[in-house]
Amino acid sequence: MHRIIQHPHDTLFRTVFRDLGEAQRLLEAHLPPTLAQALDWATLRLEETSFVDPALQESESDLLYTVQVQATAEPLHLYLLFEHQSTPDRWMRLRLLNYMGRIWDESFKAEPKQQQLRPIIPVVFYQGRSAWTYSTDLADLFPTVPGWDETLTPHVRHLLIDQSGMPPTAVVGGLKGQIAQLLLMAAMRAQAQAVLAQAVPLLAELVAVGGTDAHSTFFLYLFATQERALVLEVLEAVEEHQMQVGGDLVTYAEELIEEGLQKGLQEGRQEGKLEVIAQLLAAGTPWQIITQATGITPETFAALKAEVSRRTTNDPTAGSEQG
Repeated sequence: MHRIIQHPHDTLFRTVFRDLGEAQRLLEAHLPPTLAQALDWATLRLEETSFVDPALQESESDLLYTVQVQATAEPLHLYLLFEHQSTPDRWMRLRLLNYMGRIWDESFKAEPKQQQLRPIIPVVFYQGRSAWTYSTDLADLFPTVPGWDETLTPHVRHLLIDQSGMPPTAVVGGLKGQIAQLLLMAAMRAQAQAVLAQAVPLLAELVAVGGTDAHSTFFLYLFATQERALVLEVLEAVEEHQMQVGGDLVTYAEELIEEGLQKGLQEGRQEGKLEVIAQLLAAGTPWQIITQATGITPETFAALKAEVSRRTTNDPTAGSEQG
């Protein structure tokens, strides 16, 4: 099954913001202006790693970048943590400290003789249903202790991009980055239709400039997170912008079906094709698109499933892989 169907938020976030241009536009817009201006964005690069706890990967995604400071050419890290939960988490500050510790630990593998730690700018990206009300300073997690020396309290702050109450019109960034933010926002909000309306002209623009791969990602994400009727409304709205969306979607469906066909031929069975169609259906793909791409109707699909089932019943080894 396509990964975006199983892990839609994580896959969309990482797919879009692995693009350095999209990452720069997002971060440049939300970092403090003096800091954003001090960085040499031409040196921005992505580190191929993740530090999120495996148990939290359903609710968090992260991307680590390295960029140089213009004045000194010294590198620092930009750590972007996407929190795809409906409510804020008071312990985010502590987890961020743990993740930052892991980043520094990893740095010693590459530079075991380093004399200083590379600065990390932690940025939390949040789109929950309620506003982020917690402090961004780790020190605020500690109680007040009479006579305590405050210099002993660790102060580690993170930057916060809180889009929970942001109007869709205020979303900024590159083309794909804006679309991703709006689709993620729509998945979290009750009034998804109003948010998606803002994404329609951007999706149309993306199709116009030939963003086929990205468009396929957005298409799958919509079907994985929204009701089918609403997704079809969005596609119709994009078509009204005089773009050939239908053709692109059919082309993508054809690619998935062809993949299943080849798998079926290689394995000497029809299960490959049926499996891919089943995955498209599970993602909410309309039968109109599947039929247009493959010629298979719901009735034909049911008949093929029945045929495979009968063959498997009559010959239990028919469905096994050939070694």
